[in-house]
Amino acid sequence: MVVNTPALAAKVKRSTITLMKKYHQIISFFGVIILALLLPTVLRATNNLVKYLVGAEGRLAAISIDTSRELGPLPKPWLALAQGGQELTTFLEDNATAVASLRPEYIRIDHLYDGFSVVTRNNNQLVFDWSKIDPVVKKMTDLGAKPFLSLSYMPDVLSPDLTGEPKNWDEWSLIVQRTIEHFSKNIDGVYYEVWNEPDLFGKWTMGGKKDYKSLYLYSARGAKGAEANAVLKEFKFGGPATTGLYRNWIDGLLGFASENDLRMDFISWHRYDLNQEKYQEDSRLVEVYLERNPKYAGIEKIVTEMGPNSEEGKENDTNTGAAQTIASQRSLMGRVRYGFNFAISGTWGIINKPRFNALKMLSSLGELRMPVTGEGSFVSAIAAKDKRSIQAVVVNYDPKNKHSEVVPISFINLKDNKFILKTTNMDGLVSQKNIATSEAVLQQQIPMSPNSVVLLELTPTL
Repeated sequence: MVVNTPALAAKVKRSTITLMKKYHQIISFFGVIILALLLPTVLRATNNLVKYLVGAEGRLAAISIDTSRELGPLPKPWLALAQGGQELTTFLEDNATAVASLRPEYIRIDHLYDGFSVVTRNNNQLVFDWSKIDPVVKKMTDLGAKPFLSLSYMPDVLSPDLTGEPKNWDEWSLIVQRTIEHFSKNIDGVYYEVWNEPDLFGKWTMGGKKDYKSLYLYSARGAKGAEANAVLKEFKFGGPATTGLYRNWIDGLLGFASENDLRMDFISWHRYDLNQEKYQEDSRLVEVYLERNPKYAGIEKIVTEMGPNSEEGKENDTNTGAAQTIASQRSLMGRVRYGFNFAISGTWGIINKPRFNALKMLSSLGELRMPVTGEGSFVSAIAAKDKRSIQAVVVNYDPKNKHSEVVPISFINLKDNKFILKTTNMDGLVSQKNIATSEAVLQQQIPMSPNSVVLLELTPTL
């Protein structure tokens, strides 16, 4: 028998190819099945790796600053400081230069009546003495700030309890009237806030036996009397300065003010919290509350005390507190008018502490806001522009003090190609270097340890 070797070889080849195709098909089929079975495990492993590397669920930052665009004026809620009862008459004596470097627009004080002995009585007539508080207000205005006055606490000539109700509500109205007449005669833009933390100091309630609505009503009557009785500069009037943003307080006060046609130029509350999302939530909720009361929908929203912790010391005096200050102020930008950092001096004070350095970084930012993209779960940034430089404050905030990352920061759409890059850290240490680029993009890798802050300033060279 004659064997056709070429034909046989071709047939064997075709059979081999067919078998190989079937083999690969089988392998592919089982591969898909295996991959489908393993995919959840792979994804979980990948997610765990990200958690390990990032420190928690979230995303890493890749900050990009568009140097060719301006978003308008930079909101600066941080240009506001508060002082409580400590060192009330002296808090600016040795700290004026330091406070001035923060460029505050307003300084808030409470204990107005009990702390400065403003009101006494003579032959059953109220007597007003401004000699103790006027020098403090003068120091404020000398450094470029205006007073934000908390109308508290109750003068002893009206009540033996400084957080109690007055014996005579009309006299309380007169005290508020004289206060506004005194300060707003010459100073434009003074804020008057009805009480300080009424839910805590005095246990006032919204609708209970000791009703804050009465306090606000007679205070508003005093404000109206001041307007009718004297030629005054513009001023702002509001409240309630509660220890937190409470729906029953805001709804109750707004409804009462609307029904009685009472003046209300701003709504205020306090927030002490390490969780910066609480500040965002407050600003979102207050908008909801205001929308239910259209008459006051456009009034200012102000956090008149804020900080990492309501107790002295602790995170308030650490880099964690400083990073929280910047992160929370970043959350307030464009949402509230001011966020008052508490306090200037005393055991809660910021002077010579990390929070002071953080606020100084913020106060150095220019007037124009620049767009920022690529913020992460821990790292956020604020970008601005002054006459010559693009600036960025970048913060890595982690209340657990664990998260680190290397952050790529890109300045895009550059018009120049030679720059000086100045970097300042939280301790005030400055480094500076000349940089050149042939592209319209300049990128820097910034290592950021937990709760670190850097201020970058990019200036074109001639």
